[in-house]
Amino acid sequence: MSGGHFDYKENYLGYIAEQLEQDIEFNDVEYDSSKPIDTPYGFQHQPETMEYLKIMVDELYRLQELLHEYDYAVSGDSSKEQFLEKARSVYRRKVGGE
Repeated sequence: MSGGHFDYKENYLGYIAEQLEQDIEFNDVEYDSSKPIDTPYGFQHQPETMEYLKIMVDELYRLQELLHEYDYAVSGDSSKEQFLEKARSVYRRKVGGE
């Protein structure tokens, strides 16, 4: 069966996270039109914005991982209990709790 519940589109979340990581890495690099067109440059975001970008990267990777586990559970490749275990570990709380 090997998944496919979301037509593997959950992987796009990883792509978005990678793009944000590049934005973070090159944030302080100013655009220079004299450099080759494929030279990375940043957007010079404020420190507070950068902190939120880092949080978003983490959340995207966690959500991608959890969606992947859910995909396996509903496709019969793992169990619903395995999904719940993963969800609990990702979010560090019990469903119906706190």
